[in-house]
Amino acid sequence: MDISYQVDEVHFGENHVSFSVDFHLGGKAANVSVALKKLGIQSQLIADIGNDPFGQRITEELKTFGVISLLKVKPAMTGFTFIVVESDGTNTMFNYPGANLLLSSEDVSNFEKELLSSDIVFYQTGAGNHEEIIRYLKTLRKPIFLELSEVVEIDLLDEIDFASLNKQEALNLTKERDIDRALEKLLSYGIKNIFLKLGEKGSVHASRQGIISKGAFKIKPVDTTGAGYSFSAGCIYGILHDFSVEKILEFANKCAAITCTRLGTVSAFPSIDEVEKLS
Repeated sequence: MDISYQVDEVHFGENHVSFSVDFHLGGKAANVSVALKKLGIQSQLIADIGNDPFGQRITEELKTFGVISLLKVKPAMTGFTFIVVESDGTNTMFNYPGANLLLSSEDVSNFEKELLSSDIVFYQTGAGNHEEIIRYLKTLRKPIFLELSEVVEIDLLDEIDFASLNKQEALNLTKERDIDRALEKLLSYGIKNIFLKLGEKGSVHASRQGIISKGAFKIKPVDTTGAGYSFSAGCIYGILHDFSVEKILEFANKCAAITCTRLGTVSAFPSIDEVEKLS
């Protein structure tokens, strides 16, 4: 569950009062599943929740958005994130992973039929025993799209079809200081396609065939919270529709740009009509 507060500006060590607080579905995989559904792609979500009001609300929200819910209730509190949004759109997050830390490969394999029927599998590293889960997912021989928000064992990245991450995550994972060297190293690990999120500078696709860049759309940001999730959903949409790399980046950048012009995450994700109208 995401809990968003709006303030003019954050001052560390001081008290802040917000007159606008919003509760909404959160977590990278959940957000991407909703963003895809709003683009017209049927999605299914495997995750762990707690037997508490947050877990119950999440279950209801997934139904509202039309995402197929494949949730397991665990003896732990549902995870939540406090998001402080400043007037310029900057956000600061405080995460409590909660029940999703208990996600196991056994939990995931209980839905093997649903996984095998899918065209692509999105997985957020950091949820549960991610190394064990990635090993299991690779046995399914389905295209995998990894959100590389956490460091993983290098050998697990070999033959991964798609990975998305931002500049800092790429530098952290490779222990490099230069982003070009970081991309080279990620490709040497065996990742076939890398989508690098650069915020207001746009995005990059890297593969053995070379590097392609695409500038961001100029917008006035209201809340940047869901931009990365929306970008990843846009990439997946483009992959499923056999877009060229240039068109995938342009489409994903549009998704992220529109999301930044609205408050919140799931409520900010665009429809396919909205993305197609943006020029």
